[in-house]
Amino acid sequence: MQIALNVLFLIVGFIMLIKGADFFIVSSSSIARKFRISPLIIGLTLVAFGTSLPELAVSFAASISAKSQGLTADIAMGNVIGSNMANITLILGVSALIMPVIVKKSMRKKEFPFLIATTLLLTFLAYFFQSDYKIVWWEAIVLLIAFGLYMYLMITSDKDMTEEHIPFVDIKKATILLIIGIAGVSIGGFLVTEGAEFIAIELLTTSFGMTVTKATTLVGLSIVALGTSLPELVTSAMAAKKGEADIALGNVIGSNIFNILFIVGLSGVIVPLGLNQDVLMDMIILIGVTSFVVILGMTKSRLSRFEGVIMILIYVSYITFIILRALSIF
Repeated sequence: MQIALNVLFLIVGFIMLIKGADFFIVSSSSIARKFRISPLIIGLTLVAFGTSLPELAVSFAASISAKSQGLTADIAMGNVIGSNMANITLILGVSALIMPVIVKKSMRKKEFPFLIATTLLLTFLAYFFQSDYKIVWWEAIVLLIAFGLYMYLMITSDKDMTEEHIPFVDIKKATILLIIGIAGVSIGGFLVTEGAEFIAIELLTTSFGMTVTKATTLVGLSIVALGTSLPELVTSAMAAKKGEADIALGNVIGSNIFNILFIVGLSGVIVPLGLNQDVLMDMIILIGVTSFVVILGMTKSRLSRFEGVIMILIYVSYITFIILRALSIF
């Protein structure tokens, strides 16, 4: 009965996260436009923030839960690494499968190098600045400073970024949707965290003999990560379907940078983020996969349907690998 209840928590939590993020984007952009805030600022902040709200809610909830128990937030790091892996392979692969993704010159000059640098920065802090493999408060602040730099570079660039694809609602409805959206992602993040932790500890450890660490890592890297990446999947797939595949690419790259710098940074300020050996290995895998996708985009200035299939297969292989690893087959 408890297992069924927590699975229900997980499903309901994901639904609340996705709809809450959608309500947040629509309402906040409508309010921003009402006060004549530029489309560029809306696109770079509210839209990017909105599609990453599920990751933020889950990681934030995991950090609060870990702090109250005197633990490190292992599931928070697993969620970010797993989500970034899903974004750069599965979501971008599906987008390229729908419509080949054109890689603009500005993307090759700015976002791609910043994405690689961001991923390397997180790994560098995790490996070389803490003997116990944690992201502690001052390292989290370094990430938040880097996020501020990224936002400054994007805002001062000449990128043409608008929010025209976002529906506009009147100010009263926008205010109501904003409250519902914030409540949705907050409650949804709590439900997902509680459900995932129960499944990891009770179901996987009991039925499959996994250690608590391996079970928590597996759930964070797979179920939670894929669930919190659903807004990016929907946004990117719809953009590709409408022939705006470059928006799909920008959404994925921006989300990955946002996840590492802002979400890890904010969560790490609250409580140290645990980095066990499996997550450390996956960080190295993420660097390799990210570099591979960047090279594909840099060399041909586009990601073809065939390359989209390759990226999807990489994600399937990765999920298979982490499941076998959790079962101690690897």
